[in-house]
Amino acid sequence: MFKFDTDDFLKSLRCRVGCTRQEIFKAKELGFSKIVINTSLDPLVPIPDILKSIESLQSVLQTVCSNDQEIYLSIDNALEFPVEEVNIVDILDPFIAEYGIKRLILGDVNGKMDPFTTYNKLNLFTNITQCPVEYMGCNNYGMATANTLSALRAGVEYVATAVSGIGIPGVAAMEEVLMAARHLWKNEQVPNGYTIAADCENILRRAGIILPGEKAIIGKNVFAHESGIHVDGVIKNPNLYEAIKPEEVGLSRFLVIGKHSGTASLTQKFRQLDLSLSPQEAATLLDKVRYTAVLQKKPVTDAQLKTLYNLHMESIKESNVHLSIEGEISCD
Repeated sequence: MFKFDTDDFLKSLRCRVGCTRQEIFKAKELGFSKIVINTSLDPLVPIPDILKSIESLQSVLQTVCSNDQEIYLSIDNALEFPVEEVNIVDILDPFIAEYGIKRLILGDVNGKMDPFTTYNKLNLFTNITQCPVEYMGCNNYGMATANTLSALRAGVEYVATAVSGIGIPGVAAMEEVLMAARHLWKNEQVPNGYTIAADCENILRRAGIILPGEKAIIGKNVFAHESGIHVDGVIKNPNLYEAIKPEEVGLSRFLVIGKHSGTASLTQKFRQLDLSLSPQEAATLLDKVRYTAVLQKKPVTDAQLKTLYNLHMESIKESNVHLSIEGEISCD
């Protein structure tokens, strides 16, 4: 089992706290040296009221500084502010300079942004802020991964992700962001993902979460193919249907044999089982396979396929056996 130094591990973690001195003291007691102060501001109130809200941060920031802790300031709804009216970064800059804020985390906690708006706002913010910017987009409307990629395009150096995007309401899926950057953007600085599917599944299992088979990138069924035309295309050219090769994320391609299968997929499947089929045999067996799949309301297993094959071969042998008038048996 892999062992790590507890103290070093704790030093690498950030503790997310509310904007209260009590939570900061508690984080200090637990041994955290990196503190994320999380707060939200109301984009609908006048600027003077926003300034008053931000001024209330001052005592909290002073406490963190006195504890000799790294400060990360998170405004979880920062992107909701209309930049043409309120530039939230300009308002926060004095605090960034005075308290040595390590990183400014700009969030979209309600998931209201789209990739274009996310890009435009963060492109502006990253060019004017005095410290590195981090983006945290939530997945309320299924846009977290797209918005996170837009944030990276806008020049943001850090983004918040989670394995499979877990959480409430969820953030961008780490594996989706990594593989998009590596394969769509051809960014070779991104590490390869040859073990990413197994690693993610292991992390989720330890969290008591079952990885859905259909989960993009890492789900075991992502590279499963059943449709006859679909399988024929994959056999001839996998790039037609797969933007990422299964082995690049630690998975493998497999054929599902069911009611939508065709002779091409059936022939290929039997080839994988080290059994050969003639075109005529494939057509005959396909009817039996489809009937079985419909009857049991699920795909046909490898064991069932072998049974159907053996029964088919036995029926051929029996059909070639003839009984003569004298009672003698002969075979064609």
